[in-house]
Amino acid sequence: MRQNKKIKKIVDYISVKLKDKTISRFLLAVFLSIFSFLYILFRYRYINSEIPFWYTKTWGDYQLAPKFSIFLIPLMMLAISFVGLLFVLLNKYYIQFFEDIVWMFVLSSNLVLAASSFRIIQVASLPFKPFINPLYIGLVPYAVTAFLLMFLIMPYFIDYAQRKKLITNPQIHDHPGMILQAPSARGGGFVYSLVFLLSAFLFIGFPKEFLGFYLSVLMVAVLGIIDDYQNTHPSSSYRALENPALRLFLLFLSVLPVVFSGVAINTVSNPFGGMVNLNVLQISIGSGVLAVVPVILTAVWVVWLMNVLSWSNGVDGQYAGIVGVASILIAILALRFNDLQPLHMQIAILAAISAGASFGSVRFNWHPSQIMWGFGAVSAGLVIASLAILAKAKIAVSVLIILIPFLDAFVTVVRRLVQKKNPFKGDRGHLHHILLNRGWSTSKVALFYWSATAVFGLIGLLTPEKDVFKLMFIIAGIVMFLIILLNVSIVRKKKEETGFTTPIKN
Repeated sequence: MRQNKKIKKIVDYISVKLKDKTISRFLLAVFLSIFSFLYILFRYRYINSEIPFWYTKTWGDYQLAPKFSIFLIPLMMLAISFVGLLFVLLNKYYIQFFEDIVWMFVLSSNLVLAASSFRIIQVASLPFKPFINPLYIGLVPYAVTAFLLMFLIMPYFIDYAQRKKLITNPQIHDHPGMILQAPSARGGGFVYSLVFLLSAFLFIGFPKEFLGFYLSVLMVAVLGIIDDYQNTHPSSSYRALENPALRLFLLFLSVLPVVFSGVAINTVSNPFGGMVNLNVLQISIGSGVLAVVPVILTAVWVVWLMNVLSWSNGVDGQYAGIVGVASILIAILALRFNDLQPLHMQIAILAAISAGASFGSVRFNWHPSQIMWGFGAVSAGLVIASLAILAKAKIAVSVLIILIPFLDAFVTVVRRLVQKKNPFKGDRGHLHHILLNRGWSTSKVALFYWSATAVFGLIGLLTPEKDVFKLMFIIAGIVMFLIILLNVSIVRKKKEETGFTTPIKN
């Protein structure tokens, strides 16, 4: 009995110790050990047969050791971690800051050991490719600049929006698809466009290839902020923008500068092999030639993607992640060419700026949001669509990057048409609404969209070009089937709740 009490006392003591910072510190130390081991394992074939291993031999003697000796470093790190944990668990005497001192020693020792293993590999290995392409690392400053600009400007804009009553109040402004619970400022899309253009002017300048693109982004941004104003001011003279047909017309008008500046889809993949040239119908205009099919197809495609993406802007934090992740994937796409041109680097920089601006807004539109993207969200869709075309991304890859929003929009339009509703009039039938109705939290829905964009986008990037079209159809078919099933389940649930029964025919 006494022995059982003693065992219980020891177990309780260890449990208390593991409930505080001990377990997190221990896991961090172990993580460093495992990370060092994996890094050594991945680089092992490049390491010379003999390595400088801390120069432990007498001065003047042969200073090298067999390369397998390097595995002693992560083993020592692991041993130090467990010894540190043991010291903390066995500490029965009160010594001020004892645990902090132990873990400081453990973590600093492991950091030094990890650094030594990396250093040994660097000086005693054959040349090897870095894990991360230096070109990708070179994009970080551009993304960070846009991130910081967004982080600095957004609070001032939120304050301005509140003073000008640019606020959506769910108690006043009714919308069938709205899930907002507390008043929130509008105009986040306008700030995104502002930061994007300022950063682009700073780092890219005004090359003629991007002038039409800049103008289109500016036009859509202005259209977005005007729409946000009329949406929050019922007596506004801009109420005509509530008309979906007028909005659609203005969106097409806004994308004309980018389309006529040379951003066009000139070829599409043939599912049975090869490419289809779309420059079959050309019209001479002055000294230039207008390719009719590419211009029309590009305008329709860009406007469609603008709407597709903006329709996935119903949950706090959802849209910023979709745009941010998609922008990163487009930056990688732009740098995939062996013969890298200055234009490719500029496209990647613009995509990095878009990613930074998007993620910079997360702090303000995560649940509960301080500001909504508003109708200006379509400006981010314009950036994504245009940069994807400039990066020569296949349509199949572009679809995979935004697969969930794309299919959700497609199913939603078809569903509304079947129900004899306006396909452009909002409702609560989007995928994010369905997931919320099934008990998902707002943050979980947002992270699902972030993850789906990353996973399907990476599949598109890593799949060989000859197979990507077929793979896109297979994945799209499966995902669309699941979305339809979710829609059907919601319809059945509503019928059950309302007590609807289908009459039996005699």
